[in-house]
Amino acid sequence: MNHGYRPTIIRATALVALALLVPTAQALALSVVVPTDCPQERAVVADDLAQTLTQMTGEDTRLLRRDPGRALPDGPKVLLGDEFASRLDRTRLSRHVGYDGYVMRSLDDETLLLCGRNEAGHANAAYGWLRELGCRWLMPGPNAAVIPQTPEPRLSGWDEVEEPAWVHRNLWYSGLKLFREQAPEDIAAAREELAVWQRRNRMGQGVPVRFGHSFLHVVPAADYFETHPEYFALYNGERIPDGQLCTTNEDVIEIFADAAIKAFDENPDLKSFSLSPNDGYRWCHCDACEALDPPEARETRRGKADRVVTFANAVARRVKERHPDRWLAFYAYAGCVVPPTYADPDDNVLVVLTHYIMDSLRPIDAPDSKWNATFRDYVDGWGSVSEQMFLREYYCRWWAPWPMWPGAAEDIPWLNERNFNGFNAELEGRSEAAEIGWYVLGQLLWDPSQDADALLDEYFTGLYGPAAGAMREYFNTLREAAADPSLRARGGYDEIPTLFPPELIARARELLRPAEAAAETDAQRFQVQRSVDAMATMSAWYDLDAAVGEAAADPGDAQRARLLAVRDRSVEVLERVRGYDLARYWSSQRDGAMLALLEDAQVLLGEVTIDPWIGDFRADTFGMQATALGRMVRSDGIRWSDSVDNGYIYGNDLRATWYVRAEAPIEACTLKALTYDTNERAGWIEWQLSFDSGETWETVARVDNDGWARGEVDLTELLAGREEFLLAAYFAPGSNARARLSDVAVELK
Repeated sequence: MNHGYRPTIIRATALVALALLVPTAQALALSVVVPTDCPQERAVVADDLAQTLTQMTGEDTRLLRRDPGRALPDGPKVLLGDEFASRLDRTRLSRHVGYDGYVMRSLDDETLLLCGRNEAGHANAAYGWLRELGCRWLMPGPNAAVIPQTPEPRLSGWDEVEEPAWVHRNLWYSGLKLFREQAPEDIAAAREELAVWQRRNRMGQGVPVRFGHSFLHVVPAADYFETHPEYFALYNGERIPDGQLCTTNEDVIEIFADAAIKAFDENPDLKSFSLSPNDGYRWCHCDACEALDPPEARETRRGKADRVVTFANAVARRVKERHPDRWLAFYAYAGCVVPPTYADPDDNVLVVLTHYIMDSLRPIDAPDSKWNATFRDYVDGWGSVSEQMFLREYYCRWWAPWPMWPGAAEDIPWLNERNFNGFNAELEGRSEAAEIGWYVLGQLLWDPSQDADALLDEYFTGLYGPAAGAMREYFNTLREAAADPSLRARGGYDEIPTLFPPELIARARELLRPAEAAAETDAQRFQVQRSVDAMATMSAWYDLDAAVGEAAADPGDAQRARLLAVRDRSVEVLERVRGYDLARYWSSQRDGAMLALLEDAQVLLGEVTIDPWIGDFRADTFGMQATALGRMVRSDGIRWSDSVDNGYIYGNDLRATWYVRAEAPIEACTLKALTYDTNERAGWIEWQLSFDSGETWETVARVDNDGWARGEVDLTELLAGREEFLLAAYFAPGSNARARLSDVAVELK
């Protein structure tokens, strides 16, 4: 990688990069020039470049289209695109910039060429130059830009070649589907803001790759199961259409090889094709597949890396004959996250390691994190046999604060030394403090040698100005839990009270007062106010939970009056933060954080009545339909674990409980549910019944949380003749259980 001229990272006190803003006499307006037939995506970048230069200079920057090879406009100009490049520049582009690097070269004292090999490179060239001039876009959305003021940005003396250290760099939202009905117009706005921010920070580009779950797409059951059941997993003695595939089947291997070759033929830029197993488990247990597993992993859901690598190698060898420079990629995930015992990925196989057994409170290499020590073993194990490695991260998992930037600051240089060169992170949404990590990530993925402390300096000073010191103290306070080695952050709602207890939230709110006083500009006040509202939302959540509990235990007039007052204050907070718009900012990321509590308050105040489910138990997926929480029984010893995360449930010695009533004596009853857990062997769930309002419970089934399990329990013998009962999912005590419980249905006749 040749970075050419690279100034030392600019400290916040010199963010405007005055050394790069050299005034010269200019008689004509500055121009940004693109080819006449410029593609739309470059036109968007060119327009953004021209508008930014207008902000910098205070004078309109012209956006012009010109045919390459013809006379260029007089006066100072920036040429955007390789169409304006000389033979020398084209040679440099073909040899030294990778997929989306770029050349930045002064053709004369008033003409600057910015170009890459493709549209991604052209965009990176534009924003790389603006970054050199001191421009910063510190987080998605408004009031987060730092644009230095200068009459004449320097066009002369540039001669740089830039190539990113990591060839793939991307963040993406996964939780916005929750707003499909609440605010569909904001989903597009939130995604667009993130895309624009990534583009301006030279992210969201990188080589085009595919590595998502693919078995169900390449060999869909709808097309193949009826005629070729042997392509699919042999599970519990029969072929099933909704598990994994039989990866030793030669036809399956050939189908994947043909699909990959076709994809590469159609898209010369596509670098990888996905061979990733489906999400979950349900592996094939035929003799040929089982023989590839280590002996201790046979007939289990784990230890499947050897068979997945063997499958990937078989496909990769066929594809290599036609496309020797492409990758066949797969997730090292779920049952195949543990490194292989004997199978080594071929040199054209890309391993995308998912961050399992995570502790996001600390860096991967933190010596005091036993959880990250396990993941370090995965990194070392896969790294010892793999030539290409990407990291698949889960970054920003809940609606509460996510002050995890030290992990990002240390993980990227650490992983860079271990030959990782791709990063893909799923964001459930936006959280208070999350954007600090996003910014550090974006810069280090381009150049891991940068000083992370300097990046943090420019972030805080750029956003908060004279309030930077107070805001840094506030955000550091939100990280106090990191001092306790028994705590971690993996994204479970049950962790919030230990990581951010009410007394810490109260102290953090007080720390914001000097920041409010110090902020000088509207943009700075806006950013400080977001944090004020973040703490107000956290406080409201705690207050409402306490008031609901008190009113449920003792529904007297005093408790009802307190609940009404707290509920109204909570609604006021939500309405205020919605002023930002529903999907954009963390504070309103999910009013579902309080939705169940608000529904409980309505029930306890007599404002709404929720009848028990009658007849067929409504199928539900927790987290997607939060109203289900209001239908759960809440009383002493019988209560929901208060922790729902898009289908994940976290609990210790707690019961998620429903009251079910039939219209007539029950003749038959079947319980159906899907359970799932990560690689943590977190414990178990028991399905229980009670016929005396929860005084005693009878266990009817137990599910070990070590993988996908679609369970069905016949409850007819226990329930025949009855008309009502309590059903509970009881979580293993002391295990800090993390499980997934979804698609629950009770069928009554």
